[in-house]
Amino acid sequence: MGLVRFLLVFLLLATLYVASLVLFPVEEVEVVGLKHLQREDVLARAGLYPGEAWLWVGPSRLAPLRQDPWVAEAHLEKPQPGAVRLLLREREPFLPLADGSALAEDGTLLPGGAPYAPGPRVEGTGPLPKADLLALARAFPKAKRLRYTPAGYWVEGEGATLFAPEVRFLLEYAQTGAPLREGRIYLYSWGVSVGP
Repeated sequence: MGLVRFLLVFLLLATLYVASLVLFPVEEVEVVGLKHLQREDVLARAGLYPGEAWLWVGPSRLAPLRQDPWVAEAHLEKPQPGAVRLLLREREPFLPLADGSALAEDGTLLPGGAPYAPGPRVEGTGPLPKADLLALARAFPKAKRLRYTPAGYWVEGEGATLFAPEVRFLLEYAQTGAPLREGRIYLYSWGVSVGP
């Protein structure tokens, strides 16, 4: 008896699926919000193609897109039978890294994003201090380069270099409103040292 019920349910579902393909196929797929990603790649990840059963296209298709670091938000709309609209908001690259990737404003690592990142170039050794670098870039919008090592942080501008063993000293300096002036400025807990 259980096998017969299973077969009846299976046949019913198969009939509904085939009927939905015939009556309501996906005829149009619109992708809104693309800047860096390619339409074909987005559709392939979401598995959205014309000819599919429109009734069976649901939000679960967005799971692979939401795992992509470039995608900040993804939504699916079905404005009318046969039409599917995919709404994306991409993350914007902010800080270019030496390996060709970039940091977005929210600290997400974006592979291949360096050419699109407007912020100061980032170089360094050791683990990437994302929050510190983002704070420095915001505090020093005219900086050309940010460097980090286990010894500390450097902020470089036009002919000027600031160094501090801890990022908080640089952030405190930025809050004073003092401009980056030519030469080297070393910031420590006990004071400031200025060099040529």
